[in-house]
Amino acid sequence: MFVLPLIGLELGIILYPVGFSLWVSFHDVSLIKQTTEYVGFQQYAKAFTDTFFSRSILVSIRFIAEVTALMTFLSIGIALVLNERVRGFSILKVVVILPWALSEFAVAIAGRFFLDRNYGLLNSLLLKTGILKQPIYFLNAPNAVEWLAVFFAWNMTPIGAFFILSALQTVPEDLYKQARIDGSSAFMRFRAITFPFIRYAVLITTVLATIFAGSSVVVSFAMTGGGPGFASTPATLYDFRVFFNSQDFGYGAALSWWILIFVLIAAITYFWLLTRRPR
Repeated sequence: MFVLPLIGLELGIILYPVGFSLWVSFHDVSLIKQTTEYVGFQQYAKAFTDTFFSRSILVSIRFIAEVTALMTFLSIGIALVLNERVRGFSILKVVVILPWALSEFAVAIAGRFFLDRNYGLLNSLLLKTGILKQPIYFLNAPNAVEWLAVFFAWNMTPIGAFFILSALQTVPEDLYKQARIDGSSAFMRFRAITFPFIRYAVLITTVLATIFAGSSVVVSFAMTGGGPGFASTPATLYDFRVFFNSQDFGYGAALSWWILIFVLIAAITYFWLLTRRPR
């Protein structure tokens, strides 16, 4: 009886919207005509001929790959540092978790101001130190996705770092002592002792990075607006525009399900790579 309200809440805010989205994806919905016509898989098939969606998928793949790599390596590095129990450990933990406490929108706005050509902090520092002679437009077409990945990974890395840190604290210290006696290098100790203990924490971090990056809309919307042109428009932002700007609800719902399928394939691939046993 005590669990029933929670089940009702889950049905109301998660399962029903998801089910309704799936239902809408098989229909052509018109608010103007106030009609709903069943079209089967037509909305899903439409995605294969949509060149804008194809381009946005490539942007998403690039963004997800960069975020996952950055978030994984930064999380491991931060966790290893925190595991050393350095002086000021408690303060350092608070500093590390601060980016996670910020909203994605706040991080995007801060990133836009940080990289601005006219009054951005980065350009100001580079000009004053003499590294640059004139300001640079950092959020240009070739580099916009990379900057989005940097700021998004900075925002999300703390959660991965604390996952991996909790796993590091389960590693028996005797194993390290024995490895040092045997003359193992730091890299050998990490590969043979540390990584097997933190492998599943790293798996969780990569899966979370993929899900977070694959479902992110705010950072690209607030930081670059998907520009210049279409250069930094991921599939989620394109889907947002189809759904809300064009009000093509059936096609927008179908695109969201395609995005979900792609993210699930990536997550399952990570599970397969990190959990398979070597022969």
